[in-house]
Amino acid sequence: MASAVYFLIDSVLHLSVFPSLADLFYLFTLPCIGLGIIKLRREAQGRLNRLSILLDTVLVVLMIGEVLWAASVSSIIGSYPGQPFTLAVALAYPAVDLLLGAGMVTLALWRPVDLRRGELLLLAAGMGSFLIADMIYARQVSLETYQPGTLLDAGWTLAAVCFGWAAYSSSRAERQTAGLTLFLSKALDRWIALLPHYAVLTVFAFYLFSRLLGPPLSSLQAAVLLVIAALFILRQVLVLANNQYLQSSLAHRADHDPLTGVRNRSDLELRLQQLIDGNRRTGQPAAVLFVDLDRMKLINDTFGHSVGDLVLREVAARLTSDVGCVSSVTRFGGDEFVVILSAVQHPTQAASIAQQLLEALAQPFQVVGETVNLTASIGIALVPSDATTVAQAIEKSDKAMYDAKQDGKNSWRFADADLNITHVAKANIEVQLRGALERGEFALHFQPLISLNTGAVEGFEALLRWFSPVLGQVSPMTFIPVAEAREMMSGIGRWVLRAALKEARGWRDEALPDSYVAVNVSAAQFDAPDFVADVMAALQDYALIPSALTLELTESTVLANIDSARSKMMQLKALGVRIALDDFGMGFSSLGQLRYLPVDVLKIDRVFVKELRKDDAAFVRAIVALGHSLNLAMVAEGVEDAQTARRLRTLGCDVGQGFYFGHPMDISEAVRAINTSKHREKPSLNLKLTL
Repeated sequence: MASAVYFLIDSVLHLSVFPSLADLFYLFTLPCIGLGIIKLRREAQGRLNRLSILLDTVLVVLMIGEVLWAASVSSIIGSYPGQPFTLAVALAYPAVDLLLGAGMVTLALWRPVDLRRGELLLLAAGMGSFLIADMIYARQVSLETYQPGTLLDAGWTLAAVCFGWAAYSSSRAERQTAGLTLFLSKALDRWIALLPHYAVLTVFAFYLFSRLLGPPLSSLQAAVLLVIAALFILRQVLVLANNQYLQSSLAHRADHDPLTGVRNRSDLELRLQQLIDGNRRTGQPAAVLFVDLDRMKLINDTFGHSVGDLVLREVAARLTSDVGCVSSVTRFGGDEFVVILSAVQHPTQAASIAQQLLEALAQPFQVVGETVNLTASIGIALVPSDATTVAQAIEKSDKAMYDAKQDGKNSWRFADADLNITHVAKANIEVQLRGALERGEFALHFQPLISLNTGAVEGFEALLRWFSPVLGQVSPMTFIPVAEAREMMSGIGRWVLRAALKEARGWRDEALPDSYVAVNVSAAQFDAPDFVADVMAALQDYALIPSALTLELTESTVLANIDSARSKMMQLKALGVRIALDDFGMGFSSLGQLRYLPVDVLKIDRVFVKELRKDDAAFVRAIVALGHSLNLAMVAEGVEDAQTARRLRTLGCDVGQGFYFGHPMDISEAVRAINTSKHREKPSLNLKLTL
């Protein structure tokens, strides 16, 4: 359109007018080209890289500005005195050319992935032709020396040809770039990298030229020169910083999985070898856990691989963060991970961590609005007992993982089959124990506490029992340590307290109004800040006087934090609750503290009671004497025959507990035992309460 209008004005109307409508059309062409450049631009990666490219663009633009000033702008300014509109149109050519130059530099440095080097070279050639033609045209017009039909007009024609060729090449992307363009494009990347250097060299060449042959630099040109020098130094500093960042980024990519961010398989062998070498030096055992996701294929088939990738990222995050003692996590393959435990004191620790990982992965995944459920199978190889080389560690942990899959998935197995016999059984206890309280699998049995002087029932000790539908009846000696280790005893203890008081409420109403129930208290339950409040609330809920409850604490529980324990015991004592020190004599530090503890009852451990059968009564006699000197009631555990009961009575012990008087029984048997004791006129220690 611009060329047609100019032809009409110049050749048909024979007018020589500047500016004309043709100039406006020409100037409008250049913003259109600029919009195309902006559309092709893509975002650079990294803050340092973006800032460095921005400085490169500024340097080149300043260079173009210097060239335009020297070549045309200075002469244009003085050519149109008193003609502001004409001056504005004349200056619009170099101004728009400057903006297009900035856009072209930006395009060269921020080249889109789908813009090939040959196409970029054609665009650069077309833009260069435009800039040179515009610069010469603006100068000739200002000097009134422009004549149409000269070689200058070929510059715009060449630009149009280059733009068209680039567009044609882009539309036929499957073709190879033509010979000359292909040859020239090979050097393009190298030239672009040196573009800021060329810009700086060009500016300083203008400076030297002006010093030697031309007029001196103006203050504005000198200021621009200083700015270019400062920006170039800053640019070099950023390039160095960006190079360091790229080096660290490449190093990270070399040993990390790009999807999940954890270590990759190539790094695994190095870390395992370091682990094995360190084990040889220090003797510190370690473990390798091979983790395989059980349902990953189903997730990919159901929700798609994009959702599957998000799940894998979350799996890696859980493996890394949920268990603090994990040394490193590696993505071994598609849905396989290897977890290294660098310091494992005992196989139980490795099994415990494996179970924690299974529980972490079993929690539902919330991914892009979808709820995804997942399980895993884990194989455990111990170093050095199972493996002394990298290959053995991976092979044996992998095989153990397949054993876990064959045994039902969502489980772990050791590479050593003998370890599985013990530890898998313990793990099954832990799995079944979780939720046992909610499923109502716990029950209380009661063992009578008998006065050694009268033979009457003074109360019952509540003993916890677990009847699992999967494991059957599990001994308290087996499941209570597991519950304590997994921090489940606090909740179980609260249930025991309330269940025991509920039953005590019944038998006090029916038969033994002055009896009490003894309840064992775990360390976790006793340490809870609201323990005293829980006791008060339970007594109120079942309308029991505090003396109907005896709380049994072990020496270790009391001595763990003596000041806090004494404070809570004083609060309970003030309420009227009786405190018994269980298993007395098994510790070594309580004698000095005993006089300061608000204790009502001392329970002599069965270990010392057994010594009475060997006619060794010295220790029991000393404990009884100590307790009576402090006005404490003495209870002996483990009384299994009449002779032991008589000797305890002779030594002054107050209460006996053991199989001789009655085995732990359920509540119905306990009530019958109470009724039997109630109707005896002269209770005898030779009679048992069991029916």
